[in-house]
Amino acid sequence: MKKFVFASLIIGLLFIICQISFAVDDPTILWYKFDKDFKNEVEDSSAFKHNGIVSGNVEFDKSGKIGGAARFKGGSIKVPITDELNPEQNLTIEFWVRPDKVPASTYWRLIHKGWVAVGSYICGIDNNWMAMGYTWDVNNMNNVRTDANMANAVQNETWSYYTGTYDGKNIILYIDGKELVRTPTNGKINGSYEIVISEGFMGMMDEIRFSNVALQPDEIAKHMAGQTIKAVDPRSKLATTWSAVKSNI
Repeated sequence: MKKFVFASLIIGLLFIICQISFAVDDPTILWYKFDKDFKNEVEDSSAFKHNGIVSGNVEFDKSGKIGGAARFKGGSIKVPITDELNPEQNLTIEFWVRPDKVPASTYWRLIHKGWVAVGSYICGIDNNWMAMGYTWDVNNMNNVRTDANMANAVQNETWSYYTGTYDGKNIILYIDGKELVRTPTNGKINGSYEIVISEGFMGMMDEIRFSNVALQPDEIAKHMAGQTIKAVDPRSKLATTWSAVKSNI
């Protein structure tokens, strides 16, 4: 009997370790799928449950790129900053975006944190200083601003997969999985500002996903194709597994 109890404990502990390791290995820190109707709050599908607060005119649209999407009509989704959402370096921001027709002399902020403050970043659409360009800018804690921007990359009323990465050495802009611009830079970007999804933007966004690593092209391609690892909440797995172990004792 004692050997059986000991073996059950060992198996249970190994299972817990594997589950926690799986959760730690998943770099996803925020993931808005927009597959469920929402009103005032958007559900985060990552393990951290950083739900977003809807501000202004943002609606659920069932005709998303993958399932549903968020349709922005000038409104925003705001996400309070936390330690998990505020890496000093090593960041990837990915999402599908389908802009309405972009007016001339327009700059749309798609996603930003504190722009243009110290320790901030922004993903945007620029049809003002450049023609129909996607932008990916960081402003580090030393107040040094670096951009990786590409003109003539935005297509009206067409889905594109936007990815911006930062690894402490370079910022890279990818569109539809293809690297367009790489700019050397360094420094920390952990200013303590809320994350704002959409300011003035008109159009749809889907599958907004933040990772605490700079993803490589093959990983970006998998996310773009919908080949994703489901985030695991280690707290729930720990409780479930320990309960199962105790039931065998």
